[in-house]
Amino acid sequence: MDGIRRAPGVECRATKTKTSKPTIGTKTAPSDALSLAKDVRTYLESESNLDGEEHSREVVIAPVSGEKIEARARGAANGESTSATTEKEIVIEIEYETDESAMGIAADESYFLCPGASRRPACWFPCVERGDVLTTFDFSVSAPRDLQVITSAHWDRVERCNDIDEDEDGFRLRHHFTGMYPTFAHEMRLICGRFKAVSSPIKGVTLFAPKDGDYAERLEIAAAGVSKAIVAYEEYLGHPYPISCLNIVFMPDEYVGARDSLGACMNIHSAKWLIDPTLNTALLDARVHIATAIARQWFGGVVVPADTTDCWVVEGLAQYLAGAYVKKLTGLNELSFRRMRDMQLTARMDDGESLPPLASRAARIWRAGQYAGPDLAAGGTPKPLSASVERGLQAKAVTIIYMLEKRLGPDVMQKVLKYFAGLHVRRNKKEGGTRAGPSAEVLSSNARWIHTLQLFDHCRATVNLGKGEVNSFLERWVYGAGTPKLCVGYVVKRRKNVMEFAVKLEGSVAAAAADRAALAVARNHRTSVTVRMREENRPDANDHVVSLGHSAWQLMEIPLQPKIKDRRPKTIIESGGDPELIAAMDCPVRYVRVDPEFEWMGNIEQSAKQVGLESMMAQMLEKEKDIVAQTIAVEFLGRRVANGSVSAVLVLDKCLNSEDTFCRVRAEAALALGKSASEKTQWGGLNALIRHYKKFQCDANTGKPKQNDFRDLAKVIVDEAVITALGYVMDNGITHQDALEAIVARLKYNDNEGNPQSDDGFVATCIAALGRCVPADGKQLQTVMQTIHYYIRRDDRFPSDDLCVTCAGIRALGLLASTIDSKELRADAEHVAKLGFALGRQSTVLASADTMMYLRFVETKSEIEALKYMLERSAQESAATKAAMLWSACEYLQSVAGADSLKGVSKPILADLRDLVLKGGSEIASAAFSILATLASQDESLSEIRESIAEAIRRAGDQVPVGVDVHAAHAAPTAEDEVKRAEKEAKRARKRERERLRQAARAEVDLKNAEQRRIDAEAAFVEQQAEHVQDDKTTVSERTATMMGSEGDATPQGGTPVGGLKRARDQNPSVTQFAVEPAAPVATEDAAPAATEDAAPAKKLKLSFKIKKPTT
Repeated sequence: MDGIRRAPGVECRATKTKTSKPTIGTKTAPSDALSLAKDVRTYLESESNLDGEEHSREVVIAPVSGEKIEARARGAANGESTSATTEKEIVIEIEYETDESAMGIAADESYFLCPGASRRPACWFPCVERGDVLTTFDFSVSAPRDLQVITSAHWDRVERCNDIDEDEDGFRLRHHFTGMYPTFAHEMRLICGRFKAVSSPIKGVTLFAPKDGDYAERLEIAAAGVSKAIVAYEEYLGHPYPISCLNIVFMPDEYVGARDSLGACMNIHSAKWLIDPTLNTALLDARVHIATAIARQWFGGVVVPADTTDCWVVEGLAQYLAGAYVKKLTGLNELSFRRMRDMQLTARMDDGESLPPLASRAARIWRAGQYAGPDLAAGGTPKPLSASVERGLQAKAVTIIYMLEKRLGPDVMQKVLKYFAGLHVRRNKKEGGTRAGPSAEVLSSNARWIHTLQLFDHCRATVNLGKGEVNSFLERWVYGAGTPKLCVGYVVKRRKNVMEFAVKLEGSVAAAAADRAALAVARNHRTSVTVRMREENRPDANDHVVSLGHSAWQLMEIPLQPKIKDRRPKTIIESGGDPELIAAMDCPVRYVRVDPEFEWMGNIEQSAKQVGLESMMAQMLEKEKDIVAQTIAVEFLGRRVANGSVSAVLVLDKCLNSEDTFCRVRAEAALALGKSASEKTQWGGLNALIRHYKKFQCDANTGKPKQNDFRDLAKVIVDEAVITALGYVMDNGITHQDALEAIVARLKYNDNEGNPQSDDGFVATCIAALGRCVPADGKQLQTVMQTIHYYIRRDDRFPSDDLCVTCAGIRALGLLASTIDSKELRADAEHVAKLGFALGRQSTVLASADTMMYLRFVETKSEIEALKYMLERSAQESAATKAAMLWSACEYLQSVAGADSLKGVSKPILADLRDLVLKGGSEIASAAFSILATLASQDESLSEIRESIAEAIRRAGDQVPVGVDVHAAHAAPTAEDEVKRAEKEAKRARKRERERLRQAARAEVDLKNAEQRRIDAEAAFVEQQAEHVQDDKTTVSERTATMMGSEGDATPQGGTPVGGLKRARDQNPSVTQFAVEPAAPVATEDAAPAATEDAAPAKKLKLSFKIKKPTT
């Protein structure tokens, strides 16, 4: 199968400025894991260009004969003249001839698939890709007439090829495609094969599935879900979906890499996501998975990160946008529960060692680890992260966006997403484009790039957020690593009528450094913890803010509402009651919830042994309607059950049987009862699970399981949780007999006749629960094995969806063999694993490989032998399956890191890992290096995650300002950079000088105005007092000031000085001081003479006045 044929007599040569690359010796066997891991890391970093070095590559297209090639304008032929501004192009035709899957091209009799982001795009078409340049690609592909061609472009037309291009079995067709919008080279995809196509109700969206499978009905259901997701996004953002031609392709598992699912205008998924409509629980997960991929086309495909340190922004916004569809599909409770799960996963994994900071080069969660900076292709093959680290970073990204929403509000966060989702449209309008124009013109704007600081600056401009608050948020959660933990405790003091609340901030070294950096840039922003308290006599809860300041702990008294004293506790105490229990019962506080707005990612620790908290958590579970609060209460009560609290068992039992409670919370209550069931509570948790099982899953008359009815999704979720919880009930390391008998009976009498829904998922859950059990004797073990074999044989006759029942049975036998020392069991598990390999599906192959890896460890007691088996077996599989097997082996070795057997790795194993790095694909090379780094775990320099965390700690110590990219390797400034920096400094200095002169001028004007106001006030005061003075006879009284005589007369003793009131005023310091203030309003000059003419003259005129400070 060939693509486009090469132009005759033309060759393409590529050169780049930096050609020196580290080499790894392949002729000699490696000496040890440490030295080989160091060499491999240097090689991979050079290939991945993780240091962000500038590479430039020049592509020279020249004829073999050395003549000159003329680049004619499009449409020009036979020497026709064209305009100088006409676009010119050179057409390159490519013919694919390769048998190596390592080149990235997968070709067989069924499909022709070009690689995605996990390989260099230059491995299948000549290109120069730069991470800061977007290019439009057009395709013209010739293929046999019975194959369908799908590319990352819009299909224009098809024409018959020339006679020289015809195949032996008939003619070929040439398909022409036009790029929809500028994109990166590594996002271009090309797939040829036999597909069945279904159009979505949304125009321009097409779904493809293998033609030889029975996927017609499933495609129709998936298309309906896709249309609902796009409509939900358009309603939420207020913009039409920017991609007018979207292809969603479903392929067999062995052709789909874990990180090659996204491309320009194309989503590639495994066919396992085409779920049977009768599997309601799996159908919900499949719809959310596909909807999230569609959201990543908007944020990540149209809106792209400006740098690797900004990849978390598009990932977080895409998952947050997918939440709009989840909310519309299932409601707010399901969305809140999923966000809480992401938050808990982040708090658990971000321990200061496992996850790098979000804004770091090590956090490559975009397009299979692609470096988003300049010149990606010249740097080589990308380096994906491990599945667990990538999942943790994705959860942290959406958690940070969710925390930002809590500070801004849902409406404001929606406006922020609207702004960035339609920024390229508005910019295009400003530049003269039209909304009705082609999408390529609309999407060619530079506004498609998004930065971390750009997002937070717009959030700060949208609402009244302080700059210090934004900076501290960035330093703590984006630039820093580690999640801080709040240890809290509180007690009610009845005599003081207050609640004493104590909080202590704990965490890793990285978390402490992030806290210090947040305080350093806070700018008067105080670090605080919100406490939501619900009192007995209050209709609603009230929030209190506990400020931490610069200390790691704080003690605060929160006043309570006064309450009438009640003497009933004293009577109970005198009768022999427990004082602590009585104090808890009489507590005026119903419940206390710490950090309800997730300012600290909800990572709160409360002691399960504190008296009084259990009753508060019970009331919070009953009264609080928030799903997150109810889940927190269930988790705390589960710990109380583990400590032997019988009352907590009753509360969880009530929650489990309450049909008014959300099904996810009820499922969590069942799991808490199962994991904490023990003899301390007289097996109260187990009894509660058995009662629920018999009430809702068994017939009341016979006591056997009744016919299945899975139409109610909430009931199915709770029933599966109850069966899973029964598998966790242990009695001295052995599964409790009642729990084991209940699981076996549920499988033995399973009857799905008359049920419109399939029971494949439910049966797989029951078998997985059996795999976690530890039978007490051989008889119980034989019963468990017979039950598992029965369903494996049933799956052979009536295949389940993706053989999920067989996979569950294979894994269950492997787990049983790893925990029970039985040769018969190990032989049986190995036989079933061989059956899984023979089936040939990726799901069964992976399940069988994991089982055999466990068996090898049990037989040899060596993790190295288990690794050796995985390397040998993975060599027989396809590239996608091989990468999945290697990542599984890597996670297994990381779970047993530090074992002595890991130090004795043999040289042949090291040589195999070296060859995988050099010859395997991107995912295979990354998995092989991760295994090498685990084997050489004594050298911390091999972990880029630990290095990025150390860089974040150093950054916090140096107090680098927010927004400075210290995670990249900065080169020494050049002379041009120094000149630009000097010009900027001079410009800032001139600006500061102009501002200083303006301030001085304003100060001088203000001083002159103040002096003029003082003079005017003095004159007004003198004029006001002179109106009441006469120059005739005047006497002085001791109590009143009376003026007599004319100017020049002698001043009587104790009277006013000669010269009138003005001279007396000048000599009075209080009056002089008062004169600088503005005087009060005075009467008009015309009113005073009129009053004196009407009044009769008197020999003595007394003038009495009081001095008051005038109001300004």
